Amino acid sequence: MPRSLADLRGKILDGTYPAGEPLPHTNDLKDTYGVGAHVITRAMKELKEEGLIWRVANRGMIVQRPAATIEIPMAIERRDEPTAWAAACRRAGSTGHLTQAPARSATATEEVARALQLPTGSPIVTWEEHGDIDGQLVCLGQTYVSKERHTASTFDVERSSGVVDLHTRIRLADPKEASKLRVSRSSSLLDLTRITYDDTGQPLHLLRRRINPQRVHIIDQRLPLTSP
Repeated sequence: MPRSLADLRGKILDGTYPAGEPLPHTNDLKDTYGVGAHVITRAMKELKEEGLIWRVANRGMIVQRPAATIEIPMAIERRDEPTAWAAACRRAGSTGHLTQAPARSATATEEVARALQLPTGSPIVTWEEHGDIDGQLVCLGQTYVSKERHTASTFDVERSSGVVDLHTRIRLADPKEASKLRVSRSSSLLDLTRITYDDTGQPLHLLRRRINPQRVHIIDQRLPLTSP
């Protein structure tokens, strides 16, 4: 490991370079460590991939808070998810929020219709969610529910009978995701699909989440719904 990378990482973690402030200019770092520009560039690339810095236009490489990893349960009733997220952050010594945008009407794509067992093009309701830890966005989500279910009293599921089914895969972040989540385009994301079923096996909600796996761990699979 280059001395410059180890020293910069150490100074970020011990607060010598505080969160929210820019690192010294590349020319200054070259002089400090007596190395060429390519060494500093490589160090910046690795620190960015570790989530310790982020480039901001006209400011340079800005220090981010060291990663706080939360363990978030997924077998949680929809209305309890913000509480579960905040509690997971508190257990990790951090502050976090899961917020939802206003719902909007749409029509089901083939993928959404298949998951919810609806005809393609059926009316649905969908909304976005953002999960943050210490003010940094770490999770992007989208929930889908049939229009009929959204207006019915069965929209929320009884914990005694509901079940969730998770499917996950690892893939590279696309440019839009990388920008929003402040990760490199070469970084891996956890792409999660969760379907919530009632006691008759009817799918009620489809949730798609893209998660920075350096910040969020998923700790359950197919399980009954529980309290946060």
